[in-house]
Amino acid sequence: MNKSLLSLILAVAGWAVFHYGLFPIFTPKELGWLQNQYVYYLLFCFYLIVVNVGMKLQPPMAQKALYVWLLGFYFYDSILTPHIPWTLFVTYMMLWSIGTFLYISQDPTTFREFRSPIVKTIIGEYKMARIVVFTALPILVGFATYNTLYPSFAEPVELRTVHPAPPSTTKVHGVTYKLEEAGNPFRTDEQDNYKDSFPFLDDSEYMKNVTAGGTVFFQNCHYCHGDQLNGLGMFSHAFNPTPANFIDPGTIAMLQESFLFWRVAKGGPGLPNESTPWSSAMPPWEEHLTTDEMWKVILFEYWYTGWHPRTFDTEGATAE
Repeated sequence: MNKSLLSLILAVAGWAVFHYGLFPIFTPKELGWLQNQYVYYLLFCFYLIVVNVGMKLQPPMAQKALYVWLLGFYFYDSILTPHIPWTLFVTYMMLWSIGTFLYISQDPTTFREFRSPIVKTIIGEYKMARIVVFTALPILVGFATYNTLYPSFAEPVELRTVHPAPPSTTKVHGVTYKLEEAGNPFRTDEQDNYKDSFPFLDDSEYMKNVTAGGTVFFQNCHYCHGDQLNGLGMFSHAFNPTPANFIDPGTIAMLQESFLFWRVAKGGPGLPNESTPWSSAMPPWEEHLTTDEMWKVILFEYWYTGWHPRTFDTEGATAE
C-alpha cells in the first residue's frame, strides 16, 4: 500500500478512536491534572508522531502541512475551553495558517516538495485529481456564494401582540388596582370642553391637571415620545422597537386609561411573555413618579392628541 495513503488512513482512524473513544474519558465533569482535554490533545499529537516516524511512512510535505493545519483547527474548535467567539476563531486560524505556510516554506527544498503535487495536478499529470478539483471547486464556490447571498429570515419566536393582554389587577405603590374598574381620578370633566384651552392660562381644575401632566411629560417622556407625542423624540432612533406614537389611531385611541396606567407604571419589564421579543424599552415609571403624576400624564396625552380613552363598553376612541 502507498505509504502516504496508509498515513492518511491511520491519521483518520486514530482521530476517530481518540475523539469518540478517549475524549469523553478525558473530559469528566470535574477535570483533573491528567484527565483534561489538553492532556488528551497531547496524547493525540504524540500518536500521530509515533505512527508516522515509527513506521517510517514519511508522508509528503503537503500532507504534513495538512496535518499541522488540521491539528490547529481541532484544537481551537474542540479542545480549547470555553469555545472562543467565531471572529476570534477566524483570527487564530489565520495566524495558524501563516505559521503553517512558514513551516512548509522554510527552505527551497521543502517548498518545492510542497508545490510538486499542486503543479502536477494543474498541468494534468494527475488526471483524476485534476478532474475532481476542477469539478468540485466551482461547485463548492457556487454553493458557498449561494448560501452567503441568499436572504434568510428567521421566523419570530412567538406571534407578535400589538397590545398585550393586561392582568386583571396591578399593584402600584402598595395599592392594588382592578384594571376593569379603575378610572382616571382626574378625568372630572369632558375634555372637549377644553379643546381650545391653553395650559397655564386656563385656571380651571381640569386644565390645571392637564398642565401638571404636560409638565411631567416634558420633564421625563418627550425625550423618547417626542414633543409632538409622535414617537420621534431625540432618543427614539436608539430603540427597537421605537417609542409609541400617540398620534397614531392604533395606540392610545384603542386603549383604556387603566391599561395605560398599567403600562406606564410597569414599563417594559412588566410586559407579559407573549410580548417578547418586542418588549418595550420604557422604564417602570412607578419607580420615578407618583401615582397622581402618572394619571395626570395620561390625562395630558389624551387631551393633547384629541383622542377619547376607550372604555370597556365602547368599541374604540374618537377624536375631534
